[in-house]
Amino acid sequence: MSAPLEGVRVIDLTHHLGGPLATMALAQLGADVVKVEPPEGDQWRAVDDVRGESRVFHAVNRGKRGVVLDLGTEEGRAALHRLVDGADVLVHSFAPGVAERLGAGAAELTGRNPRLVHCSLSAFGPGGRRGTDVALQSESGLVAANGGRVMPVPAHDTVAPWIMVSGILAALLERERSGRGQVVETSLLEASAALAAHRLIEEDSGEPLFNRFVGALYRTYRTADGAVALACYAPRLHARALTALGLGHLLDDPRFADLPSRARHSDELAVLIGERLAAEPSANWLTALDAAGLPHGEVADRPFSLLDHPDAAAIGLVVEVDDPTLGRERATGPPLRFSRTPPRPGGPAPRLGEHTAEVVGVSVGAGGGR
Repeated sequence: MSAPLEGVRVIDLTHHLGGPLATMALAQLGADVVKVEPPEGDQWRAVDDVRGESRVFHAVNRGKRGVVLDLGTEEGRAALHRLVDGADVLVHSFAPGVAERLGAGAAELTGRNPRLVHCSLSAFGPGGRRGTDVALQSESGLVAANGGRVMPVPAHDTVAPWIMVSGILAALLERERSGRGQVVETSLLEASAALAAHRLIEEDSGEPLFNRFVGALYRTYRTADGAVALACYAPRLHARALTALGLGHLLDDPRFADLPSRARHSDELAVLIGERLAAEPSANWLTALDAAGLPHGEVADRPFSLLDHPDAAAIGLVVEVDDPTLGRERATGPPLRFSRTPPRPGGPAPRLGEHTAEVVGVSVGAGGGR
């Protein structure tokens, strides 16, 4: 069966994490993604090293064809332009001004191919400065919200790709009506807004946001042998949650009898819940919470354990890829499912310049390297 984007050609000039994740998603949706690298390769090829290959590069570049073009030369730029002439989408994550210097700017390429969807990812917008995920976490207030700590995952770099994909798909859909492509731009700063949209609202009431939120029922707690997470912030779940935990009597305590009171005394409630959960093993609490139909989770005992999660395997989120260098790889597959046109898990990431002759027709500016 054909995947949803069968027949769509994407030229991928992205590097590192955010942009490559977006183009890998397009490849999983069926697009023919041609990753264009300089002779020295995407620098993520040099991050992590197992037998000369980078696993983090593999994680975000599966299912693509790889070519090497030196866009600092006229020959390389001419080859890129030939690729663009037959493409539907071009995606880049260069710093502001770099794409124009390399012959990949929006005005030049959409002038050549009016049907082209030209998508770019920057840090602070097309006129802004350079930046990284940590810089955006810091400036957006995410570090402050996380108690002064940087998030353990690059939050902006993993949200921005899906903003890019949604913009590209919307532009391709609009092209069906108008026959014309257009320029799509987003940034890590806009990913910040997407990450915290539910918090980014101010008005003049003076009331704190979530002034009725009961954090005691929306956090992790230690148990006798591990930890569990309660996810019962919805007020309609409070009484049921306390009852399931054997704390139903607290609903008669004036401190916890109604929602405003529970909100005011949330820290006191958390102490009592913590003491109760610590008295029994996780399995007991997971059974009780499940029986009560309450949202909850078991805290994994090691970081990034999703590949071992039974539900992830059941829905096809974990895939296996045969890589010519690293052998069998387990990785995440497409994070959505279609009834008629299933996405593709994607083959291995390309070796540097692996498909240059196949795609470009000749070896243009190819170089050695990892």
